[in-house]
Amino acid sequence: MIDPRGRGLLGSGIASVLRVGTLVAMAVVGIGYLLLLASGQDPGSPPLVALIQDGGAAAIVGLGLFGLTLLPVLVLGVAVIGFRRLHEHRLVATALLALLLLLASLATAVVLALLG
Repeated sequence: MIDPRGRGLLGSGIASVLRVGTLVAMAVVGIGYLLLLASGQDPGSPPLVALIQDGGAAAIVGLGLFGLTLLPVLVLGVAVIGFRRLHEHRLVATALLALLLLLASLATAVVLALLG
């Protein structure tokens, strides 16, 4: 049953972002992995940023993993938009706070990977 205020649409929007985002990111990881196997490269286990910077098949795997990492950011973005349309100001503030904390932690991880 769909709530007349549109709450059902919010849930389906978030589910769509998760479904499509996961499929796309996993497809990219799969393509990169197949290219990696075909090339015979052994990337070891470098940090994600190093994988992407080095290029080649390992970079494609890294981009797919980075896409999976960004899925929660997209979900929170959809939630903020949905909550705003529903005039749920407390939930907008909560989702924005979670989004800012997540973005700050991702930015910190990238900076630390680049420095180290």
